[in-house]
Amino acid sequence: MNHQEIVYDGWQKQILAYDGNVLLCTGRQVGKTTTLAAKAAIYLVKHPNSKIVIVSLTEDQAKLIIVMIIDYLEKHHSTLISCGKDKPTQNKIVLKNKATALARPVGTTGDAVRGFTGDVLIIDEASRMPELAFTAAKPVLLTTAGQIWQCSTPAGKQGYFYNSFQNKNKRFKIWHISSEEVIKKRQVNGNWTQQKKEQALDFLESERMDMSELQYGQEYLGLFLDDLRRFFDDELIAKTCVLKRPKSIIRKNNYMGVDIARLGNDESSFEIVNATNREQIKQTENIVTKKQLTTQTEDKIKDLTQIWNNDKIGIDAGSGSLGVGIYDHLLKDPITKRKIIAMNNRSISLDREGKNKQRIFKEDLYDNLKAMLEHGELFLLDDENLQRSLRSIQFEFLKDKGQLTKVRIFGNYSHIVEGLIRVAWIAKMERVKKMFIDYI
Repeated sequence: MNHQEIVYDGWQKQILAYDGNVLLCTGRQVGKTTTLAAKAAIYLVKHPNSKIVIVSLTEDQAKLIIVMIIDYLEKHHSTLISCGKDKPTQNKIVLKNKATALARPVGTTGDAVRGFTGDVLIIDEASRMPELAFTAAKPVLLTTAGQIWQCSTPAGKQGYFYNSFQNKNKRFKIWHISSEEVIKKRQVNGNWTQQKKEQALDFLESERMDMSELQYGQEYLGLFLDDLRRFFDDELIAKTCVLKRPKSIIRKNNYMGVDIARLGNDESSFEIVNATNREQIKQTENIVTKKQLTTQTEDKIKDLTQIWNNDKIGIDAGSGSLGVGIYDHLLKDPITKRKIIAMNNRSISLDREGKNKQRIFKEDLYDNLKAMLEHGELFLLDDENLQRSLRSIQFEFLKDKGQLTKVRIFGNYSHIVEGLIRVAWIAKMERVKKMFIDYI
């Protein structure tokens, strides 16, 4: 664990010193979660017998906050950390003064946090929490008159986080911090060198060029914007993400969609569905790998193809993706060469030589996935990371001289859905093909 001392910005020091309900609305990568983790550690030390309940969208996010709190305590108050049966775990901290911190993922309904009592409720990535999660989580404070600390990057003008930001009842102390402001004003020190500062500024400029004005405004300026909307709403996610992983594998009528990490990104996703029942296709597996070599990703695709006996495999082989080289190798491998399909959001190769192609766009893939979910043609796993990915997807209408030109779809945790849109398209096309064969 890295114990290098953090030098806090002025706004971070204000939050650490403030006593009361906190709402932190920021651009990305400014240190908001680190700040609330340090604030939590300080609270635990100062308030014996207190309880902090931390809620996040996923278990991994919840564990990360616990790690950050432990990191602060080990630097500044290591003698207070309990040992033996009360030593820290991935989701719980108990100090020798009997103060505790418990982290829970909320999932779709927030049921995982029901029944707990706390003096502080920390809500991480609050803008992307389902409304039911807030309903379940806030009663944690009912009998303690406790505090709510929430932080997030915006996700459109909707939901509890946005309504809290309006602060009509003056319930919260609001901090609104953009990524640009943090990068430009953060003082150079041992952790934040001049070189890192210049690289960060160059990165922001590149992001500004790559993104639409609205997308950049939300992600890095921390703005709530009318024209950005969720693509998959909470009701649809709750209705369709209901399946458990099968206890045994049916080795027929399986298809796989793969989203391969782009250069500089960490995670690839492998999404498998079974279409034995043509009217109701079911997802059977969602696998995410991190920081894999291209050879490891190739091996993963081949291993999963052999395990599930996948009939077709759709992979992202577009520009900026490592999938181009992987596709070329899989096209020559006897395990995958008759099954692999290049899907690069522009065209799909319908044969192994790539001569015959079907024109298709990213919007078509997303529209197909949404339609299949809405019509009950596809059901997905009850998987917290998959649900997080669905919630991250947003869209905006792009205009030129007042005229609508296209729809832009994006997400900051989109890799799982990117795998799903490919496998959903393949499964639907194969179903249509089989129905036609049966008819003739």
